[in-house]
Amino acid sequence: MNEMEVHTMKCPECGKEMRDGYLFCSKDGAFSFVNKVPGVFENAKNAEGFVKITELKPSHRTRVAASICEECKTVIFKY
Repeated sequence: MNEMEVHTMKCPECGKEMRDGYLFCSKDGAFSFVNKVPGVFENAKNAEGFVKITELKPSHRTRVAASICEECKTVIFKY
């Protein structure tokens, strides 16, 4: 799903309709995925299972198009 698409989907957990929107972080942040969150002084890129989800955007909010089910607290996004 890219930012221009409107994609209504059913929650895989409870089957209710999910609401489209954005998952975002505070300024200067970037989203990444790892097997275990590294320590503050470790380079996250060297962590086991590191996957860069978004680029670092200094002085901008990072966002990813996502769908949320507030009923069962599930968020789904593609990167």
